[in-house]
Amino acid sequence: MIGHTTTPPQPPTSPQRAAATACNFLHSPTVLHPTFYLRANLSSSRGDGYPSRFSPRLRLVLAILPPLPPASQHHGSLVRETLLPSQVPLDCCSDIIIVGAGAAGVTAAAVLGQQGHSVLLLDASPTCPPVFRAEKIERTQLQTLRQFGLEDHLLPACSRISEVRAAFDGRIFKTLATEQLGLPYAEYVNAIRERLPENVKFHVARVESIHPNPYTPSVRLETGEQIIARLVIVACGISPALQSQLGLTRHVIQKEQCLALGFDIAPARAHSFPFQAVTYYPTTSADQIDYLTLFKTPQAMRANLFAFRSISDPWVREFLQQPRLLLERCFPKLPKVIGEYRVTSRVESGRIDLYCTEGSPQPGVVLIGDALQNVCPSTGLGLNKVFTDIDVLSECVPAWFSNSHVDTPQVASFHHHPRKLVADANAIASAHHHRRAVTDTSPRWRARRALLHAKWRCTPIWNVPSVPARALKRA
Repeated sequence: MIGHTTTPPQPPTSPQRAAATACNFLHSPTVLHPTFYLRANLSSSRGDGYPSRFSPRLRLVLAILPPLPPASQHHGSLVRETLLPSQVPLDCCSDIIIVGAGAAGVTAAAVLGQQGHSVLLLDASPTCPPVFRAEKIERTQLQTLRQFGLEDHLLPACSRISEVRAAFDGRIFKTLATEQLGLPYAEYVNAIRERLPENVKFHVARVESIHPNPYTPSVRLETGEQIIARLVIVACGISPALQSQLGLTRHVIQKEQCLALGFDIAPARAHSFPFQAVTYYPTTSADQIDYLTLFKTPQAMRANLFAFRSISDPWVREFLQQPRLLLERCFPKLPKVIGEYRVTSRVESGRIDLYCTEGSPQPGVVLIGDALQNVCPSTGLGLNKVFTDIDVLSECVPAWFSNSHVDTPQVASFHHHPRKLVADANAIASAHHHRRAVTDTSPRWRARRALLHAKWRCTPIWNVPSVPARALKRA
């Protein structure tokens, strides 16, 4: 993991001091750039609001700024509300730059924007395309979203789940009251993007390089534009080139930790399924399957299957081609629980290598979510870790910004925060546990599986409440 170094921050050089002054000047309440809508957030380095005259120092500041487009391109107007998010002109600096507008990036932008920080959110895609990633929000994750004030953003795009049935060997052995949301990953990301605070700007751009600095960290875009900030947050998987530039390396904890398969199913005869969600466990570990989970989304009944197999395994190729046949082979009594069914979509697959990022913290640059450490999806803890990172970061940023810089020890304090360390450790431990519970052939784990299966088989049927399908549909 990213460690702690005690190198003290160096005072900014003259160009750095000039860039910092540029940020302060351009964020002044009364100064309007002819092409940019500027925000008033940072105080001047002089402490008196903004420079009152064009001093030699200010001339140096203006000299290092990117050239402005000709007046004929902007006609002296301040265009903002009429532009699409991807068309919003770039300010030369913001309080915070977030690289990556996936689940981690958009959630961090929304939370930090609510705190009043000016945020520039960068991503290579104008909208999040359909991708096979987290498709269900668990109870604890939903509670955190409520604390963030983001639950209402998602309700129009999701299906509520109030009950989950656990099944084994053709029978339901437990029914759990819960609170979950079923929605595709892209719907989550785009729903948050569409309702970002006014002080969060989204721009379509590809980041070419990141330049750490305790006073004025910056990013350079593929177009050559350079943007400075007080803090840069990396919220996406970073390329080997960026890793090398930041002095970071990716350590693979478990290669091919898990294989995730996703597809839609529908009733073979009935109009709808008589349940909201079912988690079905296999009777044998021979197929190397962790479990099959079924849950409703606005589009269809979604199925996610997690297995500990290589993506090159012939079993995987056969499942992709004939999912109904393989499901019947691996879960022969599944129809007793959910009724006759058919697969209605192509099978999506995702290979997960469990990894973490190692290296020394960089001043002014923070990594969150998968940029720092990923999570095995079968654990259901992916969003837990992301939301914990954002919650801890939202506590750190106001304290950091009360100082004139974000140095290495401050960044390290985020990575070493007790709540973050616990969330990271739980994610790794749970990933190892899920894999061993299925693949470990030692006497200890074989005995654990046998006892667990016996317990599930012996659970009295009367202990499982029966809920009418009509009542479930109303819920």
